[in-house]
Amino acid sequence: MNKITCITRSMNPKLYQKMLELSDPDWNFIRVLNSSAYDYIDYIFSNDFNSKWVLNLDEDCFLTDYKKIYSLIEFLENNNFDYCGVQDGGSIPVRIHNPLVSNPFFNLFNVEKINKLEKKYRSTNKYNLDELKKKYEKHIRFTHSALKYDLYEPFYKQFFWLLEEGLIPYFNNATPFDQEKYFVIAPIGRIVPYYNSPTLIFDNNEDELAIHTWHSRYYHYPNIKKAINNCFDYAKSKNKTLSNSKRNFVEVDLSK
Repeated sequence: MNKITCITRSMNPKLYQKMLELSDPDWNFIRVLNSSAYDYIDYIFSNDFNSKWVLNLDEDCFLTDYKKIYSLIEFLENNNFDYCGVQDGGSIPVRIHNPLVSNPFFNLFNVEKINKLEKKYRSTNKYNLDELKKKYEKHIRFTHSALKYDLYEPFYKQFFWLLEEGLIPYFNNATPFDQEKYFVIAPIGRIVPYYNSPTLIFDNNEDELAIHTWHSRYYHYPNIKKAINNCFDYAKSKNKTLSNSKRNFVEVDLSK
C-alpha cells in the first residue's frame, strides 16, 4: 500500500499539532487554510496526492490508535467500499440530517478512483432527494437517531455525486462520549444554547478509532477548551504505538 495522505481543514495551529501527535509520522500531511467545507472537499477530490487513500481528519478529531486506519483500509478494499465516514443523520444526536452523506470530520477516500471522475457536482444544484433515498438507502446502516433526507449543507451534493457515480460508502458506527458533555453558546445568537457531547468513532470491528470533539472554532471558550483537551488526553491514553518522530506537513491556502 502506498503512503496515506492525511488532509485537514485547519483554523487553529495548537489543535492541529495535537491531531498530528496522535497520527502516524510516516503519513504525508497537508494543512489546508482558509477554505469552506465545499472547497476543501473539492480540493481533495481534484488533486493527485500520490496516494491511493486520503484520510480527511478534522484537527479536533483525535485518533485512539492510528494503526487501525490501515486495517480499516484493508477492510474497505476487500469489501469493495470506496469511502467511509459517519452518517450525517440517523447515527449520532448532534447531526440530524441526511444519512446518505458522511459528515466530513472523518473520512477515508479512495482518491485513486475519485480523482479520475468528472466533477459534475460543480455544475448542478438540482437533486431529487426522494429518488436518491430510493436508490441508495440500502447503504445506510443506522437509523436509531433523528434524520432528514435534506440538502442541509453545500457539500452534500459532493457526496450525492459519489453515489451517482457508483461509488460505495461504508458508514462507521459512532456514539456520544457523554463524559465530556459541554455547554455551547454560539456568538450573535446563531444557535440556541445547548449541551453537546463529543463523538466516539468505531472501525469495522467496532473498536474505538477516534474521538471528535466538535466546536473547535470555539476553542477559546474555557469550557469547550477543557472538553477538547480532555478528549485529546483520552485519545492519547488509548494509543499504544505513539512515536516521537517529527510530523512534517505542508500548508495549502485555498484563498490564494
